[in-house]
Amino acid sequence: MTTTATDTVRSIVLAALRKIGVVAYDMEPNADQTDAGVRALNRMLKAWQNRGVNLWATTAASVACTTAASYTLSPVRPLEILSCRFKRSGVELPMQSMTRAEYDRLPVKTTQGTPTMYYYDRQREAARLYVWPVLATVSGQTLEITYTREIEDMAATDVIDVPGEFYDAVVYGLAARLADDYQVADPRVQARAEDELARALAFDREGSVFFAGPYA
Repeated sequence: MTTTATDTVRSIVLAALRKIGVVAYDMEPNADQTDAGVRALNRMLKAWQNRGVNLWATTAASVACTTAASYTLSPVRPLEILSCRFKRSGVELPMQSMTRAEYDRLPVKTTQGTPTMYYYDRQREAARLYVWPVLATVSGQTLEITYTREIEDMAATDVIDVPGEFYDAVVYGLAARLADDYQVADPRVQARAEDELARALAFDREGSVFFAGPYA
């Protein structure tokens, strides 16, 4: 028994094309249709990242500290850094995030000390992480980063880089996009696409924890 879905990109594209009647249920898409569908799927998933709800794409990394003021995170380009901790002797100290304007206002960016603040400069490819203050010497310290990773660029034969609970949202979302390309007017597909995405995003959230103080 398996519980983890492993649909390929091609099977998702095929399902989307069938939803809008471009490919019959007893037929297969041709190479051009498959290629166009894969490219549309990758664009759609990249656009979904802008919604900022990607719990399933949350992961962690450990970066060895140096005495430099910045670190290149390539080939890993976090979409968003959720937290950064300075780890020394097994103890992780939370660091405070800065905006670019706040980092630029630091008069001496090479001030030495224990790193307590960071600024993440997300570039198109190679991203940089700036810390302040900087270490004077290094003895095994690390930066422990929790971040949202990018959705992978996928080919037709790849397993799609989304969890199973998003499959219907992906199929109907892609069908709605491809409907424009093939000039298919089907308001039911568009409505279903919006509903399935809303359901998936509603599920892809952490619960809240509330701390109550003593009663007076």
